[in-house]
Amino acid sequence: MLPIFLVSNKPFTGKNLISLGLALNLKERGYKISYMKLIGKFPYKKDNQILDEEAYFIHSMLESKEPAEYSSPFVWTYQVQYKLFEGENLKIDEKIFEIIERLKDKDLLFIISGDTYFEGYSLGIDSLSIIKKLNARTLVIQSWEGETSIDDILGMKDLAKDKFLGAVLNKVPPEQYFYLKDTVVPYLLNKGVKVFGVFKKDKFLESITVKRLLEIVNGGIVCGEDKLDEFVENYLIGAMDPGQALSYFLRVPNKAVITGVHRTDIQILAMETSTKCLILTGGLHADENIVNIARDKGIPIIVTSLDTYSAVDRIQNIMGKAILKEKDKALRAKEIVAKEFDIEGFLKALNI
Repeated sequence: MLPIFLVSNKPFTGKNLISLGLALNLKERGYKISYMKLIGKFPYKKDNQILDEEAYFIHSMLESKEPAEYSSPFVWTYQVQYKLFEGENLKIDEKIFEIIERLKDKDLLFIISGDTYFEGYSLGIDSLSIIKKLNARTLVIQSWEGETSIDDILGMKDLAKDKFLGAVLNKVPPEQYFYLKDTVVPYLLNKGVKVFGVFKKDKFLESITVKRLLEIVNGGIVCGEDKLDEFVENYLIGAMDPGQALSYFLRVPNKAVITGVHRTDIQILAMETSTKCLILTGGLHADENIVNIARDKGIPIIVTSLDTYSAVDRIQNIMGKAILKEKDKALRAKEIVAKEFDIEGFLKALNI
């Protein structure tokens, strides 16, 4: 079994999406694949076990026969944190290495690091410790944030030494895609970094469901209960003059419109465009005429007691950072990896 360690120095770089997309493609080619998320942060109860929700979803998508806990051996909870600070030896590293030993029959094991190189250091499961103990081949998944992204990649190359495989540049703004391909990738190659893929920002992969928006604003659903699994790719604030609103709304597809519960003029105009849901702030009672129009058009209405600023702030903090738990996104990741990731070069680098 060959362990492949996907690492980054920032959260939400796309490690899980890329690992799942790659794993699905390799599984289709006949490789025996397994997956492990080292540090779970989204507790999910399954059969009296606490697992990481994202890890459990990936475990299910891969149709793994191993116990679900193999994909999620450790989840941060307040109880675990308390035990750690009390000085208890949690032996998390021992548990993880025991599980890895049981996966020896696999061809490849994709292991997902914490959010930074040093996360998990107190538990003995930080990136550098794992690479050293497992001799894991290391792939950096780097979201593109300008020239500092190059520093993270080159720094990890030096830290991983001969176990360094290369990098993936992810979440690249479309207007910078060719700049990276023509300038940054050759520069990195000259520095000894193989770039296996350059992935543009994908609105669908960064979208969230109407149901998730409902949870974020702690709202109530007025209508459109059957549309809660629809994906929202953008959001707009409806706080302008009605004369300007229509052209504003027409420019942005697949959006949630956030506006005051009393702004019925804005709500009507928003529903004339590509709107996935309305989020009405400042009250819990939507206008009856608005509700009837929304029902006819199949547009969910969420009401929340939050003011517009607070609702926008919450949504802004989660867009592009939602955990992976939808099959449609998993299949999209598989498609993108098949198109943009150098799978043949990757396999060659692994000598398999």
